[in-house]
Amino acid sequence: MSEQTPTAEAAALNSTANPVGIDGYFGISERGSTIPTEILAGLSTFLALSYIFVVNPAILAQAGIPTAVSLFATIAISAGATLLMGLWARLPFAVSTGLEMNGYVVFTVIAGLGFTWPQALGLVFWSGALMTIVTIASIREKVIDSIPDSLKIGLSFSVGMFLILIALKLSGILEYKGLMISGIGSFITPGAICLYVGLAATFALESKRIIGSVLISIIAVSIGYHFLAAQGLLGFSADKAAVLPTISKDMFAGVGALDLGAILNPKSISVVLVLFVLDFYGSVAKFIGLTLQTGLHRNGRLPGRQQGLLIDGAGSMAASFLGTTSIVAFVESAVGIGAGARTGLSSVVCGALMAACFLLIPFIHYIPSAATFGALVFVGLRLCPSLEQWKKFPSIEKIALISMPLVTLATFSLDKAMLVGFALTSIGQFVQFGKMNPYLAGSTALLALSIGLQFTF
Repeated sequence: MSEQTPTAEAAALNSTANPVGIDGYFGISERGSTIPTEILAGLSTFLALSYIFVVNPAILAQAGIPTAVSLFATIAISAGATLLMGLWARLPFAVSTGLEMNGYVVFTVIAGLGFTWPQALGLVFWSGALMTIVTIASIREKVIDSIPDSLKIGLSFSVGMFLILIALKLSGILEYKGLMISGIGSFITPGAICLYVGLAATFALESKRIIGSVLISIIAVSIGYHFLAAQGLLGFSADKAAVLPTISKDMFAGVGALDLGAILNPKSISVVLVLFVLDFYGSVAKFIGLTLQTGLHRNGRLPGRQQGLLIDGAGSMAASFLGTTSIVAFVESAVGIGAGARTGLSSVVCGALMAACFLLIPFIHYIPSAATFGALVFVGLRLCPSLEQWKKFPSIEKIALISMPLVTLATFSLDKAMLVGFALTSIGQFVQFGKMNPYLAGSTALLALSIGLQFTF
């Protein structure tokens, strides 16, 4: 048996220490993962968030955005941004259109402020451009790192409340006059019943740790909805149960339809600022929070974070050009991370499955918007703080934390909730320490300006 030469032995050791191919590119072994684990984790993430391809078009349809347009745009930008997140940033995050953003655009920007949907998409573009600029300048990371944990949790809580209110409004349980609650509707509308059944089914599936529980519940409710409609028990025929039109060349009608000139409207300043702040504070909190216990951080910093933030900002610009609202890193990425995802390979798998959704468009056609109400409530509840998180904050921070969702409930808006939370936190810091965080104070001033402009024009 021949001996291995020193050169050959060194090469073998180097190959073991520095894997090549897929393993080497993504650093799979280095991060303590395996290729099969990453593939299964990517599938898990996809199943957990694939409901967005139903929910996002259903919400945007409330503002007159053609469902074919928003469905194509949602699939295209989600697949492209998630693939880029995996291949360039090499992070285990899936990216798609944020429910907090589309809700704000539909019910505040379009319904409340009177912008048309092309104008609203133009403002989404400008918020993405601003996001890209501050990310390149590293301002975004500095600001996020200076924000107290209680405020980040309060923002998440407010977004959760906003999603729940959207579901209650669309289902007819709550009645609104403009952006204010005007009364209680009916608890037994078809939409309300779908909400109850969908939410119960999702919790039941989650309790059994079944992956894709949200998507499964949506499909189950859709089947029941069509069955009852066919029997005439919902007051209309089965044909009217489906909200999505036949997909054809019409799905490209939103490409380039955005109105960039909308930025000249004085009201647009407040919209761009709110979209900017929502994304500004949302994605980085997820980047940090979802990976803090994974061992991915090096010297307190997540490798690839800057690239991931750039994908977030530039991706929102691309999303508006295609015909949908801002994109964010999805909290459902936690499903894949919990399944062992540690590298961008899981994102590549998830992105490829998202792209395959184009083949499923004829099936998505039959999912009614009412089947998504339970999903909205479920996702909203997941964004609420746990009891353990609540207990660890001092009383003055608890006041700010709880005030934000209450303001959201009272005003059906996120910008006013953020203003109250930021202002109370700044005041609390001044009372406790005799000074304010300049980044926090600046954010408060920006929000106050944006809300003041809404009342002025």
